[in-house]
This record gives sequence, structure tokens and C-alpha cells, in this order.
Amino acid sequence: MAEQLYIHGYRLLQPLQNRDAGFSRWTIAERGGKQYFFKEFMDPIYPTDPGLSDTLRERRIRECRAFEQQRKRLYAAIANGSDGNAVRIVDFFRHGSHYYVVTPRIIKAQIPFSDVVKQPLHRRALLCRSMAHTVLRLHRLHIVHSDIKETNIILCPAPNGNLTTKLIDFDASFFEDTPPETEDELGGDQVYLAPEACRFLCGEEVRLTCAMDVFSLGLLFHQYLAGKLPDFDNEEYYYAHEAVLDGQPLTVAPYLDEPLRRMLQRMLACEPEERCSLEEAFRTLGNYIDLDPCGTGAVSPDALTDTGVFIAAASRDAVLTRRRERGSVPPPAPAPKAPESGGWFTAPDEL
Repeated sequence: MAEQLYIHGYRLLQPLQNRDAGFSRWTIAERGGKQYFFKEFMDPIYPTDPGLSDTLRERRIRECRAFEQQRKRLYAAIANGSDGNAVRIVDFFRHGSHYYVVTPRIIKAQIPFSDVVKQPLHRRALLCRSMAHTVLRLHRLHIVHSDIKETNIILCPAPNGNLTTKLIDFDASFFEDTPPETEDELGGDQVYLAPEACRFLCGEEVRLTCAMDVFSLGLLFHQYLAGKLPDFDNEEYYYAHEAVLDGQPLTVAPYLDEPLRRMLQRMLACEPEERCSLEEAFRTLGNYIDLDPCGTGAVSPDALTDTGVFIAAASRDAVLTRRRERGSVPPPAPAPKAPESGGWFTAPDEL
């Protein structure tokens, strides 16, 4: 039997690997009878080579200390601000020349996207509302996630047997008051990248704010609600942000209800200040679910926790009928049939 590897008291159950990990390596580790997602950062590297000059060693140590302080501040804020839907960091440390971050192991629900889009609209809207709630809690702390994408929003079983969403991977996250200073410091996925992030990567001076996440969530919500990404000229552009920056608005699916279409169009606006807030998106999505059986309308973003997002008992039609009677939702308009699937992803079964 191969010798087992221990790092900082964690027993690594598998070798560290780089699959789908960017500039890091990861594995599953165990400590105290619990399993964890265990990640090793490839950068920065703490200087341990005795052959380095004193000047270079001191510079690298300063860089590492700045990284430590920034990460500790960020991880502490996320841990204090999360209600469970944003996966908390349970450990962050340096071992030898590398830094490591540890989070609880999250087991992904065995449900393909083709089945998700076949769920009633009120359930898909509730999943989106759960995501909005989780990211909104970060935004209230002025934290930009910066890497909102399908594989960083995990659908997983809740204690009641339903589904909930978990937000993971804060490697690219930052506070609005300490944004990335260089292109190398900004993370994100090209598919979900906000237009201003693209401009920053191209060397322009732009302000990076929480509105970046709103654009990314607009794309992700469109996938959940419409079964695919919004349309744009795929022969001319590879990514949504390219089309938007070239003055070509994204085409929101016409078969969605008008309030949802307006919400998505605002989330996907080119200019950050023109996008709606996540509070507004949360309220709009609330028109398609029933978290308030007494009909008072007094539901806030803080009402959603990780006890399960499928907590609505009434059907979509019953919810919308009652809300239309109160005048909060317009009558439905005829719409073509939505596609059954498409534009989704295949994620690892476990993280």
C-alpha cells in the first residue's frame, strides 16, 4: 500500500490533481472522521530556496504576506456572512512553500440539466432566487465573487430531500475596495465574463464592482429559465460579453414571461450602472414562487436558507393567479414552447 500523505493534519485520500482547477491542485482529504475539499494554490510560492538572494526573498515574502492578509480578511467575511448557501472556508494555511484552503466536501445532486429545465417554472425560479440570495449576501459585504458560472453553483440535496444551491470557489473573489490591479489578478470564465471585466483584461481603466456578478448571474439564470444561454451572433462572436461590447444586445428567450424577460435584459446590460440590483431580481423571481402563503408579500432575501429551495407547496398556476388578483403580475401572453434542454454542463458528481 502506498504511503499515506498528511498535510497540516489532513489525510489526502487521493493525489493532488489539476483537473478543472486552473492555477491550483485539489483532492479530497479527511480529518477527524470528516471529508473535505482540499486545494493547493500554485501561486504565490513562499520562498524556501536557500539559493535566493536576500532582495528577492524579501520581495516574495512581502507578496506572500499580502496574499495571506487579503485571503484571511476575505474568508472571514464570507464565513460570517454566509447562512450555509455560500460554502464556508474552514481552514487556510501555509505548508512549506504552498498555501492551502479547505472547505467541506459537497455532494452534487444526481440530476442532469435536461431534467432541471423540465421542472415547473416556480421551481426553476426558486433555484435562481436561492442563487440571488446567496450572492446578494456577499454583495452586502461588498465582496465580488468574480467567477459565477455553472460549475461554481452546485445543486445538492437538502435535508428535507429537495434541492438547494451551494456557491463555491472564492479563489477569484475580492472586495470592491481592493480590486485586482493587473490583468493576471482577475479571474473568471470567458462564457460568463462581464463586459467591464473584458475591458479590464484588455488594459482599459474600469471600475470592477459587484455588478460583474449580476451580468454573470443573468446568463446563468437564462440557462435555468430558458434552457440555454441568450442568443447572439455566434458566427461573429465567441462570447456574450463580446457581442454586448460591440453594441449587439443579447436576445432573451421570447417564450419567457415579460417580467422575467425585462429582469434578464436589465441584468445583461452592457453598462454596470444600468443593471438591476440583485434585490430587484430577487423580488421579480418571487412572483413565480410561493414563499408567503399568507399573501402578505413580506418576504425578504434573508428568508432563503439551505433547508431546501423546493419549499413551495402551491403550484405555479395557483401562485400566479393569487398574485394577479393582487395586481402584481400581468396576465400571461401566448408564447412558443420552450426547448427541453441545451446549453448546460456536465459537472463532476462530487466536489
